[in-house]
Amino acid sequence: MIGNRNMRDSILPAYSILCLMVMTMAAAHANIVDHPERISDEELFAALDLERPGLERVREAVERADYPAAAVAWAEYFAARDKPTAHFDRDQWPGLIREHYPFLVGPMITDADRIVAGELEHGGFSLPVTDGVIDWSANPTVDTNYVSIVGSQWLVNCLGRAYLLTGDEKYAGAWAWFFDSWYEALPEIRRDQGGLGFGTVFRAYYPGVRGRVLADNYYCMAASDSLTPDLHLRIMKQLLACAAWLAADNQMYKVGNQQVTAVLGCGIIGIMFPEFRDAEAWLDLSNRWMAQHLLDDFHPDGGHRELCTQYHKTVLRDVAYVSLTARANGRPSMLDDPELAAALERAYDWLAAILMPSGETPALHSAVFANDWSVHLSLGAELFDRPEFAALAADFWRRGEAPSQKGPFAMPNYIVCAPPPQGTALPAPAASCHLDSSGFVVMRDGPDLGRYLVLQYGRANSGHAYPGALHFCLQMNGELIATSPGSPRSYRHPAYRYCHSTPSHNVVNIDGESCPSVDRIAPGGTLRTFTSLPGLQFLRADHEGYRDSHGATIERQLLVIDGGPVLVSDRVRGADGHEARWSWHTPLEVGLEGNFAASLTGVGSYSLVPARPTEVRDLVTEEHWMALLPRDCQPDDCGGSAAALQWVKPIGPDGVRFDMALFEGVGTIEPVGDQALRLRSGEAEWLVLEPGDTGLKLGEIEARAECVCVQMRGDQPIRAWAIGATRLVIGGEVWLASDEPVDRSLERPAGR
Repeated sequence: MIGNRNMRDSILPAYSILCLMVMTMAAAHANIVDHPERISDEELFAALDLERPGLERVREAVERADYPAAAVAWAEYFAARDKPTAHFDRDQWPGLIREHYPFLVGPMITDADRIVAGELEHGGFSLPVTDGVIDWSANPTVDTNYVSIVGSQWLVNCLGRAYLLTGDEKYAGAWAWFFDSWYEALPEIRRDQGGLGFGTVFRAYYPGVRGRVLADNYYCMAASDSLTPDLHLRIMKQLLACAAWLAADNQMYKVGNQQVTAVLGCGIIGIMFPEFRDAEAWLDLSNRWMAQHLLDDFHPDGGHRELCTQYHKTVLRDVAYVSLTARANGRPSMLDDPELAAALERAYDWLAAILMPSGETPALHSAVFANDWSVHLSLGAELFDRPEFAALAADFWRRGEAPSQKGPFAMPNYIVCAPPPQGTALPAPAASCHLDSSGFVVMRDGPDLGRYLVLQYGRANSGHAYPGALHFCLQMNGELIATSPGSPRSYRHPAYRYCHSTPSHNVVNIDGESCPSVDRIAPGGTLRTFTSLPGLQFLRADHEGYRDSHGATIERQLLVIDGGPVLVSDRVRGADGHEARWSWHTPLEVGLEGNFAASLTGVGSYSLVPARPTEVRDLVTEEHWMALLPRDCQPDDCGGSAAALQWVKPIGPDGVRFDMALFEGVGTIEPVGDQALRLRSGEAEWLVLEPGDTGLKLGEIEARAECVCVQMRGDQPIRAWAIGATRLVIGGEVWLASDEPVDRSLERPAGR
């Protein structure tokens, strides 16, 4: 098995052999790569090892140059072939799904019926069909989702599965119609490219996805009479075209998730079609690059370096397809390598750590709120004997919902090939955590309150990252209070430009402009402090995204009190004469109150209140497309209307600060001098102090700390939390005295 980092010195000779194999393979198929849309019969059969058992009649026909007879012989051979299989057994899979996942049946058949009816749609884009004739070049709005239909062909994956579930030939007939029409139009498609200006069929990862879907459907429908001998040959020619093109295009390592999806096709075709002479070389190529990406593209904490939950799961999906298909056929798998298996387990751990209480992964960067994590943690529970994964996944599957991603039916559903894990009880709620290498802080309070806040400060390695360092997403009472921009399914969606901007995030922006990106990479930030104490959590971070454009830095502090308010304090230093805007995006109903406060109404009611309202120049409210939870989203675009609130302040020589408090119900926040705030909600009161290195004396409170929060009942202090503190004295009583700074939850000293 190639891919273990500790073994790389020892595998260099093997790698050299692999490179030689790849170069030889590329040379052998140079002509095929030049014209993958029109491979001749001679080229196809030359690429097959006709000496394999079972291919005698095919070989005899080829020796006579009787290619129609060879096509008939191949069709009969493949229809009767039992091995290799896909990652699932086509005879057992329908029973498995109907017994254990009956809620997946309807969506698959519904999607398949749409194609039978001539509806070819992906992500809001539809390809015209008139009297059964598909117009493969039509793309009047130049929508990038055109590529998913003509290049990746995700939408037809449902046809093979519907065929297995029902035995109805109409699904095989629909696939034959779709594929044959596409095959005939290939020269036209490659010439016109849907007006996009780039290759829409043979480019990047498209043949990788198409090759897997093609292999999946072909395996499901192998014995169908709807697949004529000529169509069998066309399918095999496209499988050869995909694998040969991908092998030639991926001779070197490429950064990012796209290469993983590209070599997915090489791996699946290599395992499922050993009749190709180059099948083993394709599989070796797939395993090598997937292994390297699994080791190099994920942080030590398990997060993918693009910092996007969608592409994190995309890599896990494609690695799973190849690994499970290898296992199903008794082949060595990446999962057998200890280092690769450990990297995969860490990636599953990351998903579990970042999971929201309502059962979605957050819309980080160009992702949306999604629950297809359930497929991955189901697999992780089986592979690594992780009862907490099993409990989380089992709890989701008990809902009887089909997992969603950027669409109502997530593609990882097609990985499912085993019963759901039998988690008997949910584990204790995940604790707050710092995912230090990917750059996320996840704050959770007690299990009954169900609050969740995730803040990102890490710097991603791709254009999928948005310029929103220190942005956060907040969930309370099972609903989004502060949402993330996410991404529409199409990059041509009118909302995309706004989503890919700093003002679309819950951060401070300057002059309504985005933090400048460098080489399409959005700036990140630096976490200075994070502590999770019983009853309270605190973080402080900053970023310099506006340093070059405005000479400014921005610092953010977050204080989350269990059962109490959420306090967000931001400071802008520099940018004198400019304007700062503090943003909050919410799908809840918004009302504007006095003193520039806002009410938010959903399942619960909340108030968002600024300190120093006299400094606020304006409170701007707009409506924008934003990512919403799957149960709330529109199937076409995974989002909906969200209110964008922006508190506007001028920036002076000393910068500007925002102190904003979110309360359940109503509350107030007021400054006490320059270094303290008083927050009240009902009879509860909290004093929040920032003493700094020089210390602070406020009434009966004397402190030296980074931050101190004192909970009051009436005029009596009852509890305190000290972060980075060496001294806290209240009413003459010493609550804390330390030689070194400590983080501590403090009760009122005994005897007072």
